[in-house]
Amino acid sequence: MTARRMDQIWLFGGLALTLLLVAGGWFMLIKPQYTAIDAVNADTGDTQTQLIKEQKRLAELKAELKKINQYKKTLLTNQQAIPHRNSTNRIPEFLKQLQSLGAKYKVEVSGYGATTEVPSKSTDAVTQLPITLSIEGQSVDRILNLVKHLQTEQPRALLIETAQLGQGEGGGWELSVTLKAFITSTKTATVKS
Repeated sequence: MTARRMDQIWLFGGLALTLLLVAGGWFMLIKPQYTAIDAVNADTGDTQTQLIKEQKRLAELKAELKKINQYKKTLLTNQQAIPHRNSTNRIPEFLKQLQSLGAKYKVEVSGYGATTEVPSKSTDAVTQLPITLSIEGQSVDRILNLVKHLQTEQPRALLIETAQLGQGEGGGWELSVTLKAFITSTKTATVKS
C-alpha cells in the first residue's frame, strides 16, 4: 500500500470515528439532557396549572371564611332545634321556656309528661321524645297563638301530632297536645351566640 492510500484510510477512519463519537455523544449525553429538560418543562406547566387551581380554591375558602359568623349562627340554631342527647335532653330548659311562653300569651302550660325516646325511622342519629302537655286559657286565640309560636318561632324542633281542644274548668279552654321533640346523638362543636 502506498503512503497516500494509508493516509486516506487514516483520514476516513478518523472521520468515521469522529462521526461515531459525535453521534454517540448526542444519543448518550446530549439527547437525554434535552429529554430531561422537556420533562421538567412539562412538570413546570403541570405545577403552574395546579397552582392556579389551588389559588382559585384558596380564594373560594377565604370567601367562605368571611361567612364563618353566619355558619356559626346557623349551627347554633340547629343545635338549639335538635340538642345533643344528655341525661336531661334539655327538657328542664324546654319546660321553663314553655312556662315563659305561657306567661307571654297569658295561658297556663301544665300537665307535662314525657315517655322514653323512640328511634327515628328516617335518621339513625336522631331520636324522638314523645311529650304531652296541657295548655289552659280563657281564650282559644291565646292558646292557638302559643301553639303557632311552638311550631314556627321557638328554637326547639317540635312536631305536634295531636291536639284536642275542650272546655276547661271555670269557663276557660283546655288544649291537650301530643308532640315530639327531637334529640341527636351526634356531638358537634359547641358554638356560643
